[in-house]
Amino acid sequence: MKIEAKLSELGISLPEPTKVPANFRQTFPFVLIQGDRAYISGHGPTNPDGSLAGPFGKVGAEVTQEQAYNAARLTGLAILASLKQELGYLDKVSRWLRVYGMVNSAAGFRNQPSVINGFSDLIISI
Repeated sequence: MKIEAKLSELGISLPEPTKVPANFRQTFPFVLIQGDRAYISGHGPTNPDGSLAGPFGKVGAEVTQEQAYNAARLTGLAILASLKQELGYLDKVSRWLRVYGMVNSAAGFRNQPSVINGFSDLIISI
């Protein structure tokens, strides 16, 4: 298993699958498989136990760019955990076709791509 072996080599552990709050109404599944594609709905950063992680707030105000980069990386790990739960193992993933990330930004913050790179850099490294 190349992807999971690479995660191990890098010392990266996947979190438990995302645990949503009790009052959360999940409209879409986190992962939907259609043919040979996986469609992944909204994720956020999680702690190792699958609970939602911070920091919370706007990048450029309450949250630093470095904290937001790390949150994007944690979001990538949460997505990989959801994919593993759905697929059974990660080597079924051969490539990413599209990444769409949203950054909660303070007025004047213009470095959203660098925040989303927390996700992209993780995926490229594995």
